[in-house]
Amino acid sequence: MTLTEARNYLRSELLAVAAIVVPDQTPVVTQDVGPVDQGALSGDRGAESVCTITVESGDPTIAPDPEAQIGFAAETLESRGWKVTISEVADDRHELVARRQGYDLTVTARTTDWHLTFTGQTPYVDDL
Repeated sequence: MTLTEARNYLRSELLAVAAIVVPDQTPVVTQDVGPVDQGALSGDRGAESVCTITVESGDPTIAPDPEAQIGFAAETLESRGWKVTISEVADDRHELVARRQGYDLTVTARTTDWHLTFTGQTPYVDDL
C-alpha cells in the first residue's frame, strides 16, 4: 500500500465513522495536509512519512452530550475493528484513542461545544 492509498483509506474511514456517530449531519474535512515529513519541525528533512486528517461533525440544534457522543463513537469504532481506549475526562474535554493496523485516531468532544472532532494519522510509510 502506498502512503496516498493509506491517506485515502483513513479519510474515508473518518468520514464514515463521523456520519454514523452524528446522523443527519454532513461531516466536514477541516484538515488534510497530505503526506508530511514527521521530522520537519525539528529541522530534520527526509521523505514524506505520514498523513494527518481531521474531520468535524456535530448537531448545533441539540445540547452537547460528550459522554454519550464518545461512548457511541467508541461502539462504532469497535464494531469496525478498532481497539478503543476512553481517556479520563480533563476539564471539559472527553476523548478516546483508537488504533488499528498502524492507524491512530482520536475523537474529542467538549461539554461546551457541539462539535465532535475526529483526527487520524496513517501508519509511517516504512510500516505500510
